[in-house]
Formats: sequence, structure tokens, C-alpha cells
Amino acid sequence: MTHKTKTRYLKVFFCLFFLVLVFAPVFSIYAAGLVPCGNEGEEACTLNDLLYVLIPGVINFILYTLVPALAILWFAFAGFKMMTSMGDPGKFNEGKNMIIYGAIGIVLIFSAYIIVEAFLKLIGAQDWVFQFMNKSK
Repeated sequence: MTHKTKTRYLKVFFCLFFLVLVFAPVFSIYAAGLVPCGNEGEEACTLNDLLYVLIPGVINFILYTLVPALAILWFAFAGFKMMTSMGDPGKFNEGKNMIIYGAIGIVLIFSAYIIVEAFLKLIGAQDWVFQFMNKSK
């Protein structure tokens, strides 16, 4: 194995190790379960639990836990690329583009609800879709 290959494996290992350190506390919070049913001494899960508890719980976990953590890592990596470009305009622009595309991605992710709602209003389906989604348990 060459020195370059060893260095690459070492970088991948440390990146994965860092990701585990970052996300381990996050996953331990959700270890209790996303749906408060089906455990010993509780009633069985129903379709309502899937539609109105599990799916919104997963969506909230992705939007408010994973996306910000991944965005921080993305922007940190982009800044690291810019700082270590050593005057190479190609690498510097690559880091700058990563920041721009990351910001665009975050805006799209968090505005997806507004985009979907506007589309449903445009085609006239907003009333019945949001009545279904806003049903209480």
C-alpha cells in the first residue's frame, strides 16, 4: 500500500469517526422510539399512529436534526477547502461554489412545505389534502 493510499484511508477513517461522534448523541435521543405505542403494556400501533405520529416525527428529525448538522459539516468542509487552496483559484472557487450550493439547498429544503402548499392551492387540492393531514388522532 502506498503512502498516498494510507493517507486517504486515514482521512476517511477520521471523517467517519467524527461523524459518529457528532451523530451518536442525536440518535440516542430517538432511541426511545418515534411512536409511543406497541411497547410492552401499551396498546398496539394503528394506521393513525403511522400517519400522524411516525411520519411527522421522521420528517422533523430529518429537518431539524440531520439537516443542520450536515449543513454545518458541509460549510466547514467548504471553508477548509477555501483556506487550504493555497492560491489555487480552482480549489478556492470549488469551496465557494460548495457554500453557494449548500445555502441554496438549505433554502429549498426548508421552503419545500411552502412550495408544495402553493402548488396544491394552484391545482385546487389544498382543502382536501390539508384536511387529511391535519386530522387529530
